[in-house]
Amino acid sequence: MSQYQSFFISAGGNSAQCDELNHFLRSHVVIRTVENIISSGNNCGIQILVEYKDVGVSNQQDKKNAKIDWRASLATDEQRAIFDRLKEIRLEISKANKLTAAYVVCKDEHLVAIITKPDITAEEISELPNSKNIMLKKFAHQLYEEYQKIKKEMQDKNVTENEGDFDRLNHRNFELNHRETANNQLENENKDEAGNIPF
Repeated sequence: MSQYQSFFISAGGNSAQCDELNHFLRSHVVIRTVENIISSGNNCGIQILVEYKDVGVSNQQDKKNAKIDWRASLATDEQRAIFDRLKEIRLEISKANKLTAAYVVCKDEHLVAIITKPDITAEEISELPNSKNIMLKKFAHQLYEEYQKIKKEMQDKNVTENEGDFDRLNHRNFELNHRETANNQLENENKDEAGNIPF
């Protein structure tokens, strides 16, 4: 049976709020999340509604079949985008090596571990826990290389977007300054000799 929990993360990025949410997500089977941006007064941030099922289910079979939504445990849209890209790459690796399934390369929890530790090394990837019966050691270097490429692409994209924002802001400031100067000139032209503006 599904249950619901609501969380609020302030725009200031309160780490205690993030830790509380991440701890909750790790300890429950997440069915889905719904995010809503709140931008009213002092309560700017994101409201997150989590539909979940407790991991501590009593039935042993339910425990076996319980699936954790590892993607939902990631904190940012950028991390989730990287997760999606790494899943695609994992699938490509499994197909190229004629493996039975993508999870044979690595599990979703390994992708999350890679993403949440930005400075992870290929050696650390190969030694991630819960990798028995999969080929993580064999493909660790390839996953590391692909992860680095994705991070670089994302950084380049962010820089380009920021430069575009900067250019638009500069152009807007130029327009405002130009209008202000024109208004001042017009005002000065309309003043009479005593410096008063005629009505």
